[in-house]
Amino acid sequence: MAGNTFTAGGPKAAARSQSVTGNAGNVGEREDLANFISMISRDETPFLSSIGRGKATAIFHEWQTDELATPTDGAVADGVSYATQTAAQAAEPYRTRLGNYCQINSKTVTVTGTKRAVDQAGVADEYAYQLKKRGIEMKRDQEHALVHSWQNSTGSGTRKFGGYQAWINHNIKNVLGTPSDYTAPTNLGAGTAGTFANVVAADRTSLALSHVDELMQTIYEQGGKATKLMLSPANRRVFSAKAQSAGASTTANAGDGNVRRNIDADGKLRQSVEIYASDFGDIMVVPNYVMGLSASEWSGTSTGGSAQNFSAFLYDPQWFTWATLRPMQEVDLGQLGDSIIGQIVEEGTLEVKNPKGCGLIFGLSGA
Repeated sequence: MAGNTFTAGGPKAAARSQSVTGNAGNVGEREDLANFISMISRDETPFLSSIGRGKATAIFHEWQTDELATPTDGAVADGVSYATQTAAQAAEPYRTRLGNYCQINSKTVTVTGTKRAVDQAGVADEYAYQLKKRGIEMKRDQEHALVHSWQNSTGSGTRKFGGYQAWINHNIKNVLGTPSDYTAPTNLGAGTAGTFANVVAADRTSLALSHVDELMQTIYEQGGKATKLMLSPANRRVFSAKAQSAGASTTANAGDGNVRRNIDADGKLRQSVEIYASDFGDIMVVPNYVMGLSASEWSGTSTGGSAQNFSAFLYDPQWFTWATLRPMQEVDLGQLGDSIIGQIVEEGTLEVKNPKGCGLIFGLSGA
């Protein structure tokens, strides 16, 4: 069906115009415009909403991590000397100091005096409406930097915090067809994300349950225990489909079977898998629409390629905190001619209390 083309003011404005043949009798018709505005865009921030809140007191926010020594033979001889025992403990791990730069996020609002004065459907105050809208957009931008952009931490020029991928160099499951393309972060204190020499579509792989199982084991062996699996919408569907496979009769489904659909007492068929019971604990499977966006590309690529559906996170929210240096606030900049102007500002960073407690799967195709 061909679409309609409406003039400014909506379809009724065009219909009332006497310059249009046959519309002279429509001059007195009232507009039927609902007194609300429907916003279709999603405003959730799944990762940011899942983690804790803390306080930053400097531009470069720092914290310390520690771990126990690896279990070993602890037997000692009768009457062992202090020096001998101390020497045997010399290889124990020491506290590590990590840090991430605070990033300033901001949006501006400009509304004319006339726009605030006229009676508008669905909007009591245009300035207040725009402030709320820009604030939601800013939180979505924050989520994007945290999970989707492979963003590095930098203190020069425009400061940026290192996102999730900048803190994972121990627990990595690379499912690319050419794994050597990826170089993991080497200095977590600087928050530098891993880099790619080359990524092409043919290298990317469908998510498998075995990927999750193997990474859960790696995290467990490092001392952590992941409780959430965060996926793009496309990978979320792949995961449910793999989990619902009746068996492992084909090579493609190897390791993905033996999970059955659940039909409850009311006859409701549950296709999705919300809790996955792995060998190393239960995982809540969470979709994140930002991870399915295709607008951005990860840093460090030589040939480019969209980050859409590329990654999956296995993590425990207790290891993550959003550390706020300046909470979100409106700055009223006053009048500019016949317009009122304002700005929304927030400053903070991602604190990863112990990077060994979380993991990353990448190289996924989303299909």
